[in-house]
Amino acid sequence: MAEKVEYLTPSFKFTPARASPGLYISVTPDKMKNAATLKLDPDYVAIDTTYRCNLACAFCFMAKSSRRKPTGKELPLAVWKKFIDTLSSRRREFYIAGGEPGIRKDLPELVAYIKKGGHRCLVNTNGCSLDIKTAGKLLEAGLDEIAVSFHGTPELHDRIVGRKGAFAKTAAVCAAINSSPLKGVKHLTFWCAINAANHDRLYSVYKALRALGPDHIAFNQLDFIREKDRKKTAALFKNSLGSGLNLRTSESMSDGISVPKLAAETARIKAEKDPSIRFDLDLTEKEMKLWYDPKTGFTKQGFCLGQWNSVWVGPNGDMVSCQPLGHVMGNITQGDWLKTYNGPAYRKFRELLIKQGGFLPTCSRCGRTSYTSAHLESPGAARTLKKG
Repeated sequence: MAEKVEYLTPSFKFTPARASPGLYISVTPDKMKNAATLKLDPDYVAIDTTYRCNLACAFCFMAKSSRRKPTGKELPLAVWKKFIDTLSSRRREFYIAGGEPGIRKDLPELVAYIKKGGHRCLVNTNGCSLDIKTAGKLLEAGLDEIAVSFHGTPELHDRIVGRKGAFAKTAAVCAAINSSPLKGVKHLTFWCAINAANHDRLYSVYKALRALGPDHIAFNQLDFIREKDRKKTAALFKNSLGSGLNLRTSESMSDGISVPKLAAETARIKAEKDPSIRFDLDLTEKEMKLWYDPKTGFTKQGFCLGQWNSVWVGPNGDMVSCQPLGHVMGNITQGDWLKTYNGPAYRKFRELLIKQGGFLPTCSRCGRTSYTSAHLESPGAARTLKKG
């Protein structure tokens, strides 16, 4: 039987039976007082190689919620390789995203270098930046998983991402991946963001995506920033960190989402009993009403572990809290990045998280359950919301 562990707050316990290897650290009760000052060496490494993108998704968090610019300095491959070399002591989990990472032609070489170091690597792409030849190079490089963004049936997807023919082009790339002798046990995953345009026809979307033969399909609840949450977090940043907030209000993205329709579509998909399907977060209809109502404030159960087990690096080398929040705490090109990760800026941010009970106000509509301690307790715990 797995040992019960207490995570950062005395009232929260979970059994780490469903943890992915290497993704979670254990903070035991005797270390809780020093949880912000633990000596840490992250297992999970997220790299945004670019913030540029070749599509214009109507719900894009970077475009609607972030104040960061899609243009700017991007580190060359040689610098990324140097950073990866410092991580060679043991196996890590790499997540390559953006923006759209496929815009950079050196993506296959970056993946190959990560795999040469013995690490696991996932690439998140919209698929439209790839061609069949590039997809083949990624498989040759040893890519473990490719997560492709699909948000609708062919016509609907093209409308949502703002590019005619996007679905067909991406589907052709996925077909080439599935038919390649190099695929082996590698995973092809589809990520679908629930939004105003597709929420009432999600079952049709599921059927269209299932026909393309992915190994997994994830339906992700819409991320957005409430105005009240933004103001509260901005005040916390000013008073506790002495910095500004890189977020904008985007609660209008929830306009037009009918919770009864979304709940009905979700139920139809679940009735298929397809083991490859998951919902992040897996909300009840009552919880959907809380999630998609910007007037409602709530707190989530659990604790964001991203600052204890993960390092997220932006295109210019900035070490950020996470891509959504984008709080800069150092740069991998300026000295020893691991000292920075264990330095005063990260420590102050971790202390703030602890004082806030595990999440900041702007985390309320973040569906990234892989970062959440409650994700490990039970399927229900990962989505327990408390109104207030």
